[in-house]
Amino acid sequence: MPIIFKIAFRNIKAHRSKSLIIGVLLAMGAMVLVLGTAFINATQEGVRSTFSDVYTGDIFISGISSDGPVSLFGVTSTSGMATTPIIPEYDKVISIVKSTPHLEKTSSLATGFSQVIRENGDQETEEDSQKKIKPQDRFLFLFGIDAASYWDLFETVEIVAGEKLKPGQSGIMINESQFHKFSDWFEKPLSIGDPLLIQGFSTIGFRLRELPIVGIFRLKEQGTAPEQLAYIDIESLRVMSGMTVGANEPIQLKPEQTSMLSIEDPDELFSDDIIVTSETSKHFDVASISRELSRPSEIDPLKPDEGAWQFIVGKADSSQNIDRIISSLNKAFEKEEIQAIAGNWQVAAGPYGQSVDIVRIIFAVAIVILSIVAIIIIMNTFVISVIERTSEIGTMRAIGAGKGFVRTMFAAEALALALVSASIGAGLGLLIIEILKSLRIEATNPFFLVLFGGQYLRPIATAGNVIFAIILMIVVGFIAHLYPVSLALKIQPVRAMQEE
Repeated sequence: MPIIFKIAFRNIKAHRSKSLIIGVLLAMGAMVLVLGTAFINATQEGVRSTFSDVYTGDIFISGISSDGPVSLFGVTSTSGMATTPIIPEYDKVISIVKSTPHLEKTSSLATGFSQVIRENGDQETEEDSQKKIKPQDRFLFLFGIDAASYWDLFETVEIVAGEKLKPGQSGIMINESQFHKFSDWFEKPLSIGDPLLIQGFSTIGFRLRELPIVGIFRLKEQGTAPEQLAYIDIESLRVMSGMTVGANEPIQLKPEQTSMLSIEDPDELFSDDIIVTSETSKHFDVASISRELSRPSEIDPLKPDEGAWQFIVGKADSSQNIDRIISSLNKAFEKEEIQAIAGNWQVAAGPYGQSVDIVRIIFAVAIVILSIVAIIIIMNTFVISVIERTSEIGTMRAIGAGKGFVRTMFAAEALALALVSASIGAGLGLLIIEILKSLRIEATNPFFLVLFGGQYLRPIATAGNVIFAIILMIVVGFIAHLYPVSLALKIQPVRAMQEE
């Protein structure tokens, strides 16, 4: 075998021009593969860390909807109007979560969509158009959080002004860039403590809530985080999202008030005997009526359901335990017959997390196309090279070299050339990656934020990616040489020796 490779390298050197063309193609293929997989790694890691560190944690738990998959952004359904389910039997679910090994931190939350309303209405004025304030700039993606545990779980929020929401505090935290847009839209500088009139959207209609600005924040790593993200107290979100229940205070009725329930003849409902009159000694005038109206109501018709949570998010003690935790939780939910499901960050991210899969699919298709094109070009080059060596092949056949030896010799040439060229190409790819990192190229729009996996271009190359690129190019080179060699071996040795 060593003698075969020695002959192979001698032949590569003897046919420099053709070998150079094939080598350049293989090197370029390996370089593109290393760069491409580095971009995919950056995209996947960037999106994963963005969602895991800012939104979802490692573990995501939600209720189950018959309309489609559930994510932090709601239910992915064809109608787009499906209600995000709350977690059923929350106390039992949270007990299971707390007892699951390797799950270090957890927090509960709910999400919703809203827009900011101003006093003079929500119509876009000519001044708004001149200031280029778009209608979507007034929308907010609300996170109703449990402030007692949420900030311990997600530490990427950096306060610019004000403070973080505290347990039991009512208010809203908005992104720094959104804060400036609101100030322009209101035509006055906003500050901490100023109220914002928020209109929440839900499947049961619109609800308004006036909330003070308690904090202005930015994210330490913006990544793919939308600037419309805002944090509010969970009670306000429950009211605006329709997660409310009627008051459940017991009401005592007198016998005369329930006597109509036992009437069988409908005509008796309109008889004089059924009408109960009573006198009151209390005299009402304007002052007394005002006093009664000013008294706080004992029954709140929009009392939030304090047990209503849409999601539970958590972080594992190690990334290696994430799948094990998810499997354990789902088995526990199934055993207890609880309509809840656990997933990873990509499930929580929903359509946004699928961007990684889209990029991966596009790149996989590009690899297939690149491989096919490379095989065709290299094959044509091999055909020319083999035709030029027809007499050489005929001479070897004439002096006793079998077809197997000839095939092995050309295979060794193809493998040696592919190995050397692909290694050089992979090395160039690694060099380009380091140069791109040092340049700190900044993302200028949301598409590049996703593609870069963060604010700056930081491709991530791994040993596995490099080995994959080299092996794939070796396979391409090997496949490309098979057809021309098979053609050459079909020529009779005597005729082959006569070829110039």
